[in-house]
Amino acid sequence: MRCSRLFVEKSLSVGQEIVLAKEESHYLLNVLRKKTDSSVTLFNGQGGEYSANLVEITKKNAILKIYEYKNVDRESPLKLVLVQAVSRSEHMDYTIQKAVELGVQNIVPVITERSPPLNKIDKRKRHWSKIIISACEQSGRNRLPQLHDVISLTTWLSKPQLGNCLVLSPTGERSLCVSLSMHNIQNSIKILIGAEGGFTQTEIQSAIESGYLDISLGKRILRTETAATTLLAICQIWHGDLC
Repeated sequence: MRCSRLFVEKSLSVGQEIVLAKEESHYLLNVLRKKTDSSVTLFNGQGGEYSANLVEITKKNAILKIYEYKNVDRESPLKLVLVQAVSRSEHMDYTIQKAVELGVQNIVPVITERSPPLNKIDKRKRHWSKIIISACEQSGRNRLPQLHDVISLTTWLSKPQLGNCLVLSPTGERSLCVSLSMHNIQNSIKILIGAEGGFTQTEIQSAIESGYLDISLGKRILRTETAATTLLAICQIWHGDLC
């Protein structure tokens, strides 16, 4: 049976007893239905993971004891940055979840001309952070990707755009695979994806002027969440850890 994994936002060490918070305890006991002496893997996002046993169950909390540290690294050798235009709630959630599973290391939400209104930004960012943690728990990652603050696309493009930068455009004359080959793109890739309806031509031109290569994924127009996951997967197959 696969061992359950939990993110714990605190320092961890062998021999330490961990009293899980109410939400984590509920998930472990009522969702995963763990019993005393069950094995649980803990990680705190700093690298490596810890093996623990569920040693006690109280009315409100689950208590774990760590008995082993494992220096496990499941990060991709390819440094992927996803600059994702904020899209509809369910599409943004899906994109973030799959991006984490595919090994992205930085997620930058940007507001574009076609992004829907974004209210309660702090609440949305906390929600996205929970999705990132859950995706790391599921996929075996021991380091949390960095979720950047929401900014406008204009502000993002005004920053120095270092490394290999790609913007997905339906009018892009370069295919992704040809670009990956011709430009010898390795080690790090920054990907810019539009919201529903994509980028305006002005936004694409601004990205190009900031150093992005405009690329396409073929003749069909993909949804924003499909485009992001497809592009990330191709990059990981080409230069990363999917093969």
